[in-house]
Parts: sequence; structure tokens; C-alpha cells
Amino acid sequence: MKKLSLIMLLILCFALLSGCTKTTDKDTIENTQVNQQDEKEKVTEATPEFGGELKLLMRDPSTLNPLLNTDRTVDQVLKLVFDSLFELDDKEKPVPNLVDSYQLSDSGTTITITLKKNILFHDGEELHSDDVIYTIETLKAAPDDSIYKDNVKNYKRASAVDQYTFKIYFDQPFAFSLYTMNFPIIPKHHYKSNEDNSMKPIGTGAYAFADFTTMKELNLTANKNWYNGEVYVEKIKGIITRDKNNDSDAFNQNIVDIINPTKFDWQEYAETEGVSLTEYPTYYYTFLGFNFNNTLLNDKNIRKSIAYAIDRKDIIKNEFLDHAYITEYPIHPKSWLNESDSVTYEKDTDKSKELIAAAGFADTNGEEQKPSLRLLVNSENPLRLRIANKIKESLENVGFIINIDLVDNGTYNQKIVNKDFDLLLGEWKLSVVPDFTFAFHSSQIVGGNNFISYNNPDMDRVLETIFGSISDSDILNSTNEFKNLFADELPYFSLFFRTSAIISKDRVKGNLKPSIYNNYKGIKDLYISK
Repeated sequence: MKKLSLIMLLILCFALLSGCTKTTDKDTIENTQVNQQDEKEKVTEATPEFGGELKLLMRDPSTLNPLLNTDRTVDQVLKLVFDSLFELDDKEKPVPNLVDSYQLSDSGTTITITLKKNILFHDGEELHSDDVIYTIETLKAAPDDSIYKDNVKNYKRASAVDQYTFKIYFDQPFAFSLYTMNFPIIPKHHYKSNEDNSMKPIGTGAYAFADFTTMKELNLTANKNWYNGEVYVEKIKGIITRDKNNDSDAFNQNIVDIINPTKFDWQEYAETEGVSLTEYPTYYYTFLGFNFNNTLLNDKNIRKSIAYAIDRKDIIKNEFLDHAYITEYPIHPKSWLNESDSVTYEKDTDKSKELIAAAGFADTNGEEQKPSLRLLVNSENPLRLRIANKIKESLENVGFIINIDLVDNGTYNQKIVNKDFDLLLGEWKLSVVPDFTFAFHSSQIVGGNNFISYNNPDMDRVLETIFGSISDSDILNSTNEFKNLFADELPYFSLFFRTSAIISKDRVKGNLKPSIYNNYKGIKDLYISK
């Protein structure tokens, strides 16, 4: 397990609740497009036709090589130019994309992959094994801040078997190796021959590079030889904006057709005429963490009493306008590993009080003993304080004394490092890789991200079993064991996954299937109304 941290793709996001101001209940959220126009004003939509131009936003890139790029907005547009070996399906499970077949060895240390034939780069050259090997080597040598660098940290090497087949050798077996193969594949002949080609991208994707003007725009045209079929939108224009503060203005002034705000105000956009919203669950997971160095919180009865006291539905309804998923585990709500909608900890004040009494806090000679705890909260925005106050009110209603420790971002992070808290209202931006060793394995207490100091041999064993699983059935079975243990042990009390949305002008028709890692998934089905 000594190399576990090398393949973690999770991005720590201690800035609490900074990316969203509204959220939706799991029973009411489906990844569907919500038309904001009155039903009476709807007109029959035209039959999709090829043509038109779709305007997207992006920052000014320092490179258009997707493997060296560090900007998220640039990456989203470049996903239209490049394809990956695997992609995630609607259940967040990796499925072959450029891959015809694959075989993972019994030991889990190698995978043999055969590419689909007749997949052409935009210059007409066919995709071969050498292109994938060159891509992996480029990523391994890329700067640490490049977006896909971590994907290949468990890759020892790659070698060609023949023109279409290659092998990847891993440093150690890893259950989620296929999840790491979502990086863009670049052509060796184009990028190795001339470093200047970094601003002239060539891929196998739905759109091909046309031209680029710095601080102005990137133009793409439909790839009529795309192996995945034809697209309707003929041209893509990436409009360059300086920063996220200018994105909404660009959308409101019709400079761009689609935006994905990092700070989402549901009420603002739900009331805007002439736009459509496509909602999706993000990987932003909000939780209440327990410091296990506190002897009081080491008592499972106390942790469970806290869980039963908090009304998550009320928080989501009143603070997020029902735009979030209640969750019991740090697993994406749409994942094939998290298909159950059951809620373990519904609000139950009587149960909460019973558990507090069972922990030894009962009336003694007419004097009620109240457990006292500090709740560490980041003061970044008013929303986090409102949620913290709701939690405080709920816990004090069942007999706790809660003191909110409201601090700035720097102090918040330092207190976490120093383990100077009792309760922690926090948030992770999780990776697509559902491996939670980083947060709950005892090896990560010192020098890792197990900042709650949670130490349980059973949890260590389950996490190690998941890590080394090979087959889907083994992964599912061991993950179910993790979920049961997590719900019973409560190292975190899971609050919710918040949602976001792609917002588009009404002239953009068809349905995207967006995620936080691929805003434009489903671009094939979009068309421009004439």
C-alpha cells in the first residue's frame, strides 16, 4: 500500500461550499433538460440539420496540446478534438471508446488492449499502438500540474504487441485502472516531429482544428470522418474570456451559447427566459467530519446521535432549492457502485436523544449533562454559515452544546492540518476513481489526508480488498462491504452531493449528457435551430 497516494486522482477542496449557491432532492433530479419557456409558447422544433455554429467559452491557452494543458475550460473544448481509450457511461462506469477489446491479467499488473481499426486522425493518418505509447510517455514526462498527469502514475511502461495491440504494465494491481484511461490520445507523427504543433492540435475527435487567434478565438470544424458517426453542428467557436467573472456577461450578451458556471445560482437562471438548463450531479461531496482524537467522538453512539439529529432534507430544500442528492457514502449518486436510494439516517430526534443517553449523557439528580463540541467552518461565503447554524440548531435541540469556530480559509486549512477541531464541515471534489484510501486508511493519518485520524483495521482491510480487486463483481462486492461499514462506523456523516447545470440558449437544441469532467458529452445530438 506504500504507493497508494501515487494514483489518487482526488482533488482536495477545503474551501467549503464555494462553488454553488443552490442544490436537488434525489427523487426529483434526473439528468434531463428543463425548458424555461411557457408551454403555451412552445413551437414545434425543426428536424435536425447539419450546419450552424456553436459558441463556447474558454481561457486563452498557453498550449493546445491536451496533455500539457492545465486549464479546465481549455480541456473541455479540447475534448471535442481528442478521444480517449475509455469513457464513462451514464452509470459512471468506464466503457471502451477507441478500444475494440481488452484483457486484464489475472495478477492485475498488466492490461492488453486492442484498438479499433480504421480510426483516423484529422490529417488522415490511422490511429496505431505507437500513438498510445507516445501519449503515455508524454504524460509521464509532463509537468505535475497538467490535468492528466496523475492518470499514469501507476503505469510502469507500455509496449506495442503489433500495429493495433499494446500492453500497459502497472506498478501494482489497481481495481480502477480503466478509470485512469480517459486521457486524450495524440498522434506521435504530428507532435514528435515539431514542438510548434502544440498550437495546432490534431486528434480523432468529433471536431478538427481550423485556426486559433490568441486572446480572441479557437475555431473547429466538424470531422466528417469521425468513427462515432456524424454531428449536426458544423462549426465550434471557442470564445476566449479573461476569467470566470466575465463568463456570465458573455452569455447574457449572446457572445457564447453555453456556459457551466462554477458558482451556480439556480434561482437566477431558472427565472431567465430564452435559456435551457441541463442538470447533473457533480463530484462535490459535502460532509461532517469527526475528529477521532476527541474521546467523545470516538464513541459511535455520539456520532450516530449527531447523524440522527440533522435534517438533511431541510438543508437541501431551504438552502439549495432542492438541487442536491442526499447521500450516505462518498460515492457519486449515479455510480453503478451506488444504485440504492435508501437513507440510513433520517432525522429522528428521539433516537438521537436515546443514543446520547446511551453514551452516558443522561439526567443525573435533575441535572442534564450536555456534550460540548466545536464545529470548524470556513468563512468563505454566507451559505456555509447558514448550514453550520442549521447543524448547530439541530444538535442543540437534542442536547449538545455547539460552538462554531468560524475562520478564514488559511486558518481553516491550518486547523485541519493541526487537527484542531472537533467537528468539521468540509467538502471534497472527488475524482471519477472511487478509491477512498486517501481519506480513511490508517496509513494516511500521518502525512496523508486522513485528517480525522480514523483508524479501523476492518476499514483498512476493506479498502485494501477494493484496491486489489480485478473483476467487476469483486469490486462491487467489496464496495458494498465498504458502504455497510462506512454507514455503521460513520467516520464522516455524509450530507450531500450538490448539482450543477449546463445553461444554453434556446437556439441550441438536443440533449447533452454533461458531467463535471465532460461538459459537452453528447455533442453529437446537438443542433442549431434555424
